[in-house]
Amino acid sequence: MNGAFGCLALVNFAVVPATYWGVHDTKREPQPLRPYLLQFWKLVQKRAVWQVMLYSFLSSLLGSNLTTTAAPYVKYHWAKVESINNAVIGVLGHLILAVVLAATGRYGTQWNWRVVIVVTTLLGTAIDAVVQFLTIYGVVRNQWFYLGVPLTEQLPAGINWAVNVFVIVELAEDGHEGIVYGLLTTVGNLPGIFGSVLTNIYCAQFDVSSSDIQQDSMHVRHQVAYTYLVTYGTTVLSCLCVVMFPSQKAAVATLKATGGSYPLVGGAVLVVSFSVLVLSIVASLLSMFESTACLRVAGGAGCST
Repeated sequence: MNGAFGCLALVNFAVVPATYWGVHDTKREPQPLRPYLLQFWKLVQKRAVWQVMLYSFLSSLLGSNLTTTAAPYVKYHWAKVESINNAVIGVLGHLILAVVLAATGRYGTQWNWRVVIVVTTLLGTAIDAVVQFLTIYGVVRNQWFYLGVPLTEQLPAGINWAVNVFVIVELAEDGHEGIVYGLLTTVGNLPGIFGSVLTNIYCAQFDVSSSDIQQDSMHVRHQVAYTYLVTYGTTVLSCLCVVMFPSQKAAVATLKATGGSYPLVGGAVLVVSFSVLVLSIVASLLSMFESTACLRVAGGAGCST
């Protein structure tokens, strides 16, 4: 095991000389902190920015980060997926995703972004639902079916991701590219932690633990199915968030020109984002210790007094 981790560390260290000799930046004077923060605050107040921030957070939370803790147990106990095959399919999936991203960047810039997001979200959900429910109820329990069919999800997932990047590009102004990208990607990544916390809380109410799933009773199958229905329900609900998302480049330009600035809303979005980050970190830390892992906020069933 130590040898395997050593090989992984060696590959990572190889990035250091590659970065040193391969990346060439023009030296610039460091920007003072106060003007940078003022620039950041002015940017957050704009409706065009905080509206997309809200969309990014809500769509990411509802669309892909409210999942089920039963997922790995379904994969390995019921579908009998082997780790090596899972890794190979994962690599293949990323290759397909890269091709889809390149094709979308070449041909998809003129699509209606709202329509694309809704269609790809619903398509990906439908594909995944077929595979999961056939596996849950024992109709088809084959690792290649479980791993292979969801590869088609990379098509809608790649298109969806690329469309979100298009908006970031259109929102960024000269000199503000780094701030806009950093702000929107940070807000979009927050649900990754917060969603895990919410998932642990609601899944604790169902019989979907590893030991439950190994029993493979009809009761447990129903319990697992309920958690997947919650997951797919929130994913479909995320489609409603597209009303906050510009439909095309012209809509972004119009929003930037006429959207105005709202300091209270921008400040509220920042406060909520920071609060979500703190709550997520605290909940994650609580789940690491035996004395607090039983708390509901940490994904437990509640501590006995």
